[in-house]
Amino acid sequence: MLASSSSSPALATSPQDSALATRREVSVPVYEGSSLTTEFPQLVHLNVGGRKLMTTLATLQMDSDSMLGLMFSGKLPVLRDADGCFFIDRDGRQFHHILNYLRDGTLPIGLSRVDRLELLREADFYGLKALYSFIGGPTVQAAMMTGGGTGLWLRGLCHDLAKAEAADFSVNSRSHRVYARLRYGQEYSGDWIVSSPRNLPHVQYELYDACLARDPITALNKMGAAGFRPCVEPPTVPASTSCQNDDWEIMLYKDVWQ
Repeated sequence: MLASSSSSPALATSPQDSALATRREVSVPVYEGSSLTTEFPQLVHLNVGGRKLMTTLATLQMDSDSMLGLMFSGKLPVLRDADGCFFIDRDGRQFHHILNYLRDGTLPIGLSRVDRLELLREADFYGLKALYSFIGGPTVQAAMMTGGGTGLWLRGLCHDLAKAEAADFSVNSRSHRVYARLRYGQEYSGDWIVSSPRNLPHVQYELYDACLARDPITALNKMGAAGFRPCVEPPTVPASTSCQNDDWEIMLYKDVWQ
């Protein structure tokens, strides 16, 4: 049995609250066995999409203008599940990053592209603008300067990425391996250049940026950023005192799916 209770701008008691309520109408589903409450203990047990966590009320109220700040200050209704935990109907996989940020400003590291997109979605929902801007990086920051960067823009980005992945998916998909060679040479203004083959897929003219590398480490880093891995890992790299000779070469590869 499911009912719905929605907040309205009338719940906001400050200009910031009013702006948040105007930007997003919060629909709180009321499930059988749960109840709405505006009373909170100092130690809060949470159920976020089925994941159980515990934190303090002060942490949840740290950003008073955020969704969590409004929910746990009594300005927006909050659900309790059958076990007495405060329930939030969101994906809980990234919620520990939200809590760590509220606790002491800790910013997440080591995020995969998928994790970053998921955390962006959650930070947007909870209205944590500073965290959202940081994890979104220059792409989001540039979009925000032109009126995008959140909400529909983020959903559109995720939709486009999912659509591109779906287009690449096929039961007949297969991969082939493309090889490239890093070697010392003087064809370009750099010393370490990329050759064999001449036209690498999805890469600007033989990784021209790598062709400007003055040393093998820089060239390897640039090739790695383009998705190429050394055939022998870790690669054998010449000493800095002997890297400028024709005896050294480093073979790399990249698996390309078709």
